[in-house]
Amino acid sequence: MGSICVVEFFSIAEGFEALDKFLKKVDVDVCKAGTTCPGKYYFIVLGDTESINIGLNNLSFEQKKIIISGVSEDILKAIKNKTIKKMKNSIGIFEFSNISESIYSLDGVLKKTNVEVVKLVLGYGIGGKSYYVVTGNIDSIEEAIILITKSYKVKNYKKINNPSNGILKYI
Repeated sequence: MGSICVVEFFSIAEGFEALDKFLKKVDVDVCKAGTTCPGKYYFIVLGDTESINIGLNNLSFEQKKIIISGVSEDILKAIKNKTIKKMKNSIGIFEFSNISESIYSLDGVLKKTNVEVVKLVLGYGIGGKSYYVVTGNIDSIEEAIILITKSYKVKNYKKINNPSNGILKYI
């Protein structure tokens, strides 16, 4: 397990320039990068914490940034849309105002509760917001809700017990 860094920008041009500076300075893997609504840019890199900190030292105009050390492998799969979509008897949907907080909270939930990721959506087409869906038994979903509402800046959340068999294709 390495560390990931999520950096968000108010400007697409500044985001591109920052990623270029970052990649010229340190050797990291870009997990994902792109635009979000309305006219923002983000990137997510994977590497060792020292390299990430060196890369961040060159940036001066980011909107939001986080570093997660010892990131969960399930986070990396979710970022790359490689999650296995199998539902248990309950799901939780958690919505955030930005990508950084969403990924940060998902990592915490995966490490501290017994839930699995169904889907992670990062900002595009939803006003720069981000959300994810997790599944588990009802107690695990309720534990995730308590953790998220006490520890993170969640915009909204819902739990669904015994979700419809047909809902999976719409998640």
